[in-house]
Amino acid sequence: MKGTPLISTSDLSIGYKRRNREPTIVSGNLNLSLMPGELVCLIGPNGAGKSTLIRTLIGMQPCISGDIHLAGKLLNDFTAMEKARVLSVVVTSQVSISHFRAFDVVSLGRYPHTGWSGTLSEKDRQMVSYSLAAVGANELSSRYMSELSDGEKQKVMIARGLAQDPAVLVLDEPTAFLDIPHKIEIMRILKSLSRHPGRAVLLSIHDLDIAVRTADKIWLFNRKGEFYSGAPEDLILQGVFGSAFEMGGVHFDSKKGTFIISPEKKGNVSLIGEDNTEYIWTSHALERAGYTICNSNTNVTIEIQNSNGDTFWRYFNHADEHDFYSIADLIQFLSKTHGNDGFQKPLSDYSRYPEFGQEAFPEGQ
Repeated sequence: MKGTPLISTSDLSIGYKRRNREPTIVSGNLNLSLMPGELVCLIGPNGAGKSTLIRTLIGMQPCISGDIHLAGKLLNDFTAMEKARVLSVVVTSQVSISHFRAFDVVSLGRYPHTGWSGTLSEKDRQMVSYSLAAVGANELSSRYMSELSDGEKQKVMIARGLAQDPAVLVLDEPTAFLDIPHKIEIMRILKSLSRHPGRAVLLSIHDLDIAVRTADKIWLFNRKGEFYSGAPEDLILQGVFGSAFEMGGVHFDSKKGTFIISPEKKGNVSLIGEDNTEYIWTSHALERAGYTICNSNTNVTIEIQNSNGDTFWRYFNHADEHDFYSIADLIQFLSKTHGNDGFQKPLSDYSRYPEFGQEAFPEGQ
């Protein structure tokens, strides 16, 4: 099957068919391919068509027009049981199974292979154990689902989908309800699963930063229902991310590969220091607070220094200098002394910094 798309579409239009009405088309002319070994992330603003595409690709919703092939065969030609042996789906809803052990839940994924009786053979049990191990959930096997955290439950549900031994694993928002470390762990697991010979993983996701850093390919809808496909880096360079998601006060920074909140601009500062962790996070804090880092034409300089293993930040202008021992204190000081068009002397704020004195606020700075 190598080199043959596991999912492919030709001139696909997705949307909603209504009785005695013209269909509502969400997006059209979609020619997609999901190849073995790929992890593909489907992203886009709310209401752009992600869920509609997922439901259409797995056969839960009819397409408006066009064809969908699964493992080289028309999707409509599969019986439900045949499809379940090729395609597995993990949905986004929170798991509410309380009185099942994790092993039993994962065992349910073997239904396409066990026949009408549902009796597990030794091979089935080995596949269940393998699936739990593949997602790092061996230790959860004998625990009840009611005892598991959201992240642990999600691992079990992914293992259940994997127990079907599918060629295509489709997940709808698998990182929903999870904290950041568990989101990253789930994506690491899915990346590993996609590398299994003859398998691919497709998931919808709202965590754009994680998608950019994890996906082999991005499928992206913008607000108009227009569709783009490509490597994350190519879509960033083409400006697709910015046009799809930007809104007032938020924009995509193509250099950092993340969305940022546009702060009120307060002025320029010069930042001196080694290109290390302290420098990176100091620049983040300054930019978040509204300061642009420049190498020239600034009246204020921040220098990151180190003495006996302790890091401190030295502020100085042409009149005075002060040392700060945390980024928070530095930013607080700057926010009280910096005007919209340069460092100026806010007379009403002198009393808030008696330790610095009036010399810290030189005229016109």
